[in-house]
Amino acid sequence: MPTFDFQPLLWWGLPFAAAPVVIHLINLLRHRRVKFAALEFLLASQRKYRTRVLLKEILLLLLRTAVIAAIVLALAQPRWKHALGTLFGGGRTLHVLLVDDSYSMTDVSAAGRVGAAAAFDRARSVADRVLAELAATGGEQEFMVGTFSALASGTTDAFGIPRQAATPGTVGAAREDVARLTASARSAGPRQALATTADILAAESGPATVVWLVSDFRARDWLAAEETVASLRRLAAAGADLRLVDCAADAAPNLLVERLAPAAGAAAAAGVLLPWDVTVRNVGAEAAHDVQVELREDGAARPGLRFAEIPPQSAVTRRFETRFTRAGSHAVDARLPGDAVAADNLRTAAIDVAERIDVLVIDGAPANADRAGDAFYVAAALAPGSGAPTGLRPRVEPPRALATLDLAAFDAVWLLDVNRLDAPEIAALETYARAGGGVVFFLGPRSDAETVNRTLHRGGDGLFPVPLAGPVDLLPDTAVNPVPDLVVEQHPVVAVLAGQRNPLLDAVRVGRFMAVARGHDADAGLRRLLSLRTGMPLVVERPYGAGMVVAVLTTAAPTWNNWARGNPSWVVVLLELEGHVARGRHRGAAPIVGDPLVVELDRTIDEPEVDFVVPPAGTIVRQTAAATADGFAARLPATAVPGGYSARWRRLDGTERERTLAVNVDPEEGRLERIGRPRLDAALAGIPFRYDAADALQPATVSTAGEPLVKPLLYGLLVALVAEQLLAHAASYHPRRRGA
Repeated sequence: MPTFDFQPLLWWGLPFAAAPVVIHLINLLRHRRVKFAALEFLLASQRKYRTRVLLKEILLLLLRTAVIAAIVLALAQPRWKHALGTLFGGGRTLHVLLVDDSYSMTDVSAAGRVGAAAAFDRARSVADRVLAELAATGGEQEFMVGTFSALASGTTDAFGIPRQAATPGTVGAAREDVARLTASARSAGPRQALATTADILAAESGPATVVWLVSDFRARDWLAAEETVASLRRLAAAGADLRLVDCAADAAPNLLVERLAPAAGAAAAAGVLLPWDVTVRNVGAEAAHDVQVELREDGAARPGLRFAEIPPQSAVTRRFETRFTRAGSHAVDARLPGDAVAADNLRTAAIDVAERIDVLVIDGAPANADRAGDAFYVAAALAPGSGAPTGLRPRVEPPRALATLDLAAFDAVWLLDVNRLDAPEIAALETYARAGGGVVFFLGPRSDAETVNRTLHRGGDGLFPVPLAGPVDLLPDTAVNPVPDLVVEQHPVVAVLAGQRNPLLDAVRVGRFMAVARGHDADAGLRRLLSLRTGMPLVVERPYGAGMVVAVLTTAAPTWNNWARGNPSWVVVLLELEGHVARGRHRGAAPIVGDPLVVELDRTIDEPEVDFVVPPAGTIVRQTAAATADGFAARLPATAVPGGYSARWRRLDGTERERTLAVNVDPEEGRLERIGRPRLDAALAGIPFRYDAADALQPATVSTAGEPLVKPLLYGLLVALVAEQLLAHAASYHPRRRGA
């Protein structure tokens, strides 16, 4: 309800408004009634017009009283206080301002409206207005201001403007600090900011509290946000007055670069074509047409990509290729044209390019076996020669090498028709796979189903994906129109073979394979790549730890099949399979803004000091490496902006090393869907709060401390004086001038 506010010392002037009444009463006491017979006719006339005269006198008396009251009120400077102003009452009150500075607050969806600004600009205006009103009101006011990104640390000292009393000096300094605030590149929702505030207020029982949550209220932050709702419920239970101020406009079309990475986890080698996938998402309500994506390699422009159409609320992926001529660390950028939110239009990917990529091939054949065995065909497919460089360098070793070599140095491990593995060899292989390594098994005449089940499968706890029943012959298809022996499943590795009556498939003949034990083809996590025309699986995969294990239930050499004998699909599928199983090792960290950067070092060859070059100005931050749970590493504690970071250090032999690291914004923050008031009410059911649009609290609207009434009172005083003169003239006696 609206209320009035006055200067208290001038209230004593209001009794003077009764002066006209007192004067009138005094004048009544002065009159003495004298009877005079000649004036009886005048008394009769007075009785006739008495009511009209009395009404004029009463109105005149009220007008004169109102004139004096208006003069006193104008001196008292009253204000018409609205509901917002009641929060700045005369008691002791703590105002906690939580300002959302996530990069979605840079949304300029409302820029087409007259006087509109980005959501963060409106948030600063709201914070500035609240602070200004604190200095204009009475009582013991206190305030503190924090941003979502700073409060994401969860520490109580993360408020950029700490708790302090509201005085003209402190409020002025705080308003200057608010004016200098800028939106961050982080994706920091209200969860941690509210939790930190609730912890602070729970630790004390002091003044009344008003919590101002100034945000854009995106759906991703408020739908299924149990922790956020719980913090608001704690604040409401503690007696806090919750004020939710919405600074965003209706969501506008927005495109974002959601992903930029080497295709299928492919490894990068110098001089080898490397496929990349770039994914652009349209979070708008209408389709986007003719979208151009600018691409750069190590800062140099290269031909871009064109997306003919991106449907609404959908993502489209396009592929391009790069060829890095030198080994080392490289960066690739993908940029979209400007739209509602600029921060998610750029994505950077960093990749380490090697001279060669080592692949370990474990050959189960005896040392004096035919050199055209399984290892020959696998190595020839992975490294066809200079005419088709792949960057892969197969290294053929016997099974005992698994226990003696550092498997982490290899992109993947291929085991070809191995008779048996000892416990140390199995342990080393499982450790490698759990850490993200890829393992491929080919079976054959030397493979023993019982040994595989006992040592490698172990009832599903081991490395091998399926239990085996034993070798089985695939009888020839004697039909008039025989079907191919291989059936392609939905899997990226064999996508090149997909299609009806693929001639590459027609040429493959399988004579023998290792059958899977009955009933185990539907195990959780198991996926087929290829099947036989009988419905039996031929190639299956299953995750193991962070890695991937693939079992090919036939030979690599043309012993149980003819696939490797001159069929070009053999080379294509094995190269795809290598990239697929090795993707766990290539899936490096993808830090987003706010995350730390970590550079692993080798203390035996590297010096501990690392210089991190921070964009955009190239500021150098030196960090000293320290021992970690995983080894020895230098750490940049936090990142504030997206882009390419560099880490430089020296080795003990004096050579310099440099590595590029990519930091990007969280693409989820670019989803601009609004929760809306109905869904917000449902999410906060049972929690009392007030919801306002930022425009309702802007300077163009009524003051939170109250609208001054001095001008209306002065205008009213002028009107009352004119009316008093006119009425006084009408109520008094004026003899006619002679000749009128």
